[in-house]
Amino acid sequence: MTLSYKKDMIFAAVVLAAAVIFSGFLWIGGRNKAEGGLLEITIDGEIYGTFSLEEDMEMTVTSSYGSNTVVIESGSAYVKEADCPDKICEGMRRIASEGESICCLPHRLFLTVRGGADGDYDAVAY
Repeated sequence: MTLSYKKDMIFAAVVLAAAVIFSGFLWIGGRNKAEGGLLEITIDGEIYGTFSLEEDMEMTVTSSYGSNTVVIESGSAYVKEADCPDKICEGMRRIASEGESICCLPHRLFLTVRGGADGDYDAVAY
């Protein structure tokens, strides 16, 4: 092995380690939770209710389209159960940041986080 090869391998290892550490910080840091945020539930465009993300609860949201079981815990919200045919809303990840939402289209149900800390930006236009 030449000295140049060893230096290249050390450099590559340092860059890889730095990338892993940086990724770990991003993953552990997580998303900006909406501290003091609210979960707004709408059905067919009408507000069903607004609930604090700081209070853990489980509720069944029922309308003429069907019912969904919504859970708020640990500052986030998700759909636990739904009686819709596709159940896509059950597979959506938890929401906790400003502007995030979950929708159940067959039931015309939308869960949206309002208030609290701003979520991450996808893009900025001037």
